[in-house]
Amino acid sequence: MKKTLALGLALVAVLMALTACTKTEPSGAGQSAPSGFAASLKTLADVYAVSADGETQEGYSETKYVYVFQVNGVYYRAVAQLESDVSKELWDIEYGEDQEQKIQALLGPVAVERVENLSEQIPSQEELDKLVGKTGQELFDDGWSYYYYNLEDMETGLYHGPFSYTVCFDYDGEPMENTDDFDFYAEFKDLTVSSVTFSGLGDATNLDE
Repeated sequence: MKKTLALGLALVAVLMALTACTKTEPSGAGQSAPSGFAASLKTLADVYAVSADGETQEGYSETKYVYVFQVNGVYYRAVAQLESDVSKELWDIEYGEDQEQKIQALLGPVAVERVENLSEQIPSQEELDKLVGKTGQELFDDGWSYYYYNLEDMETGLYHGPFSYTVCFDYDGEPMENTDDFDFYAEFKDLTVSSVTFSGLGDATNLDE
């Protein structure tokens, strides 16, 4: 079981809704961490301190805690192991206005296992352009999944790995109708990709990606 709290995704969703099907250079692509930055983050309290004002996500299972944050335009992901007693206390914290404060107070002393620079993993626009001409099914088979679609202009929002993308498809048939039983994967599997642009973080706390 995994619990995820996406603290900054509401803002991301707004920004993605405003993104048209045009090519833009991925924000943060190629950026690297300052020398020794990741190594300086010894505990989760250190991580919370440097990420206090930026976009964040967090997720946790019974054994791991993952915190994604942004500093100076660069995305990072901190991973920590949870002892059984700490894990139990964490899962016992109830939802409420002070939930995040309680989580950080509990987990602050926990040692950080590693800090990854996610921005270094953002594909370049040149790499994304190689997806143009592929079918929806080829993307789905490679693990791409949707979180929104717009049938009027055939623009979709897809997750892949820790990131999200705006993906547009070519379509010249009769307008699709967004019915209650609309099957996105079935309807888009044979369509071809016309453009792909980086949007931001997806479910970056998912270590299975």
